[in-house]
Amino acid sequence: MKCNIGDIVLVNEFEYPDGRKGTLHSFVVMDIDVDEFTLINLDYLCFLISSNTKKNNTNNPNFPYNEPIEPTEENGLLESSHVKCDFLYEKIKENKIIMHVGTVNPEQYARFLELYNEFLEYQE
Repeated sequence: MKCNIGDIVLVNEFEYPDGRKGTLHSFVVMDIDVDEFTLINLDYLCFLISSNTKKNNTNNPNFPYNEPIEPTEENGLLESSHVKCDFLYEKIKENKIIMHVGTVNPEQYARFLELYNEFLEYQE
């Protein structure tokens, strides 16, 4: 399934940072890795969305890079969630995306990038 930057998608299969396999999770598409010669999409770079709101930066200072996101008609989410902005999943394949859920607004997208950049600066 073709996606655009800012789309929220449902992925049927992915790999967590520790190597475990994950299934049926929503992600925000943050960028698209495109082959510079063929212009074919290689992978989607995404942030995972979690509905465990006890681990967002509003409710728990131990998770400063988990940004809350509330359900709207535009984003298609069904419940309060958060976007985990401390790990960019770089190998989400097009054939693993099973559904377009919605889209984040430009302000949310910018906030997710801001948190990711803060995370990267903290790691240096």
